[in-house]
Amino acid sequence: MQKQGLKPNDFTFLGALFACSHGGMVEEGQTIFDMMEKEYKIRPRIEHFGCIVDLLSRNGRLEEALDVVDKMPFEADVAIWGALLGGCKLRGDFKRAGEIVERARKLRSKEGGIHVSFSNMYASVEQWAEAVNAREKMENENILKKTGQSSVIYAPNGRSYLL
Repeated sequence: MQKQGLKPNDFTFLGALFACSHGGMVEEGQTIFDMMEKEYKIRPRIEHFGCIVDLLSRNGRLEEALDVVDKMPFEADVAIWGALLGGCKLRGDFKRAGEIVERARKLRSKEGGIHVSFSNMYASVEQWAEAVNAREKMENENILKKTGQSSVIYAPNGRSYLL
């Protein structure tokens, strides 16, 4: 791309960071993230920070990921806390996972995904009391997990059905 004189935009960087995150390419991802602003004068958006946090979290570099979150020019959203929690789950780091859930709770979001993931972490290692406790906290704070839905269109009559 650079050889052809094409200039990347913020979406180009987002795609590259996403690829690095899912490919385990930590150093490359960090280099790309740094290039965005230094070389191309493109200010990273929350989605770019989310990719970097996910990249570091997936690769067991939770301290670095938390450092990125703490230095971001805006408040972390549910997606970023979820990326951190995913890293904790991969590493079995229950203590840090609890801290992340508490920080995410300050958003006052009614999004239940983080809380469900936290509960499922405990359930996966058969720590049932902790799993139930996490679900009860959700219930007490009126946080609901949205149920999944699928819709299909049945060709003969053209109607859409929600499953």
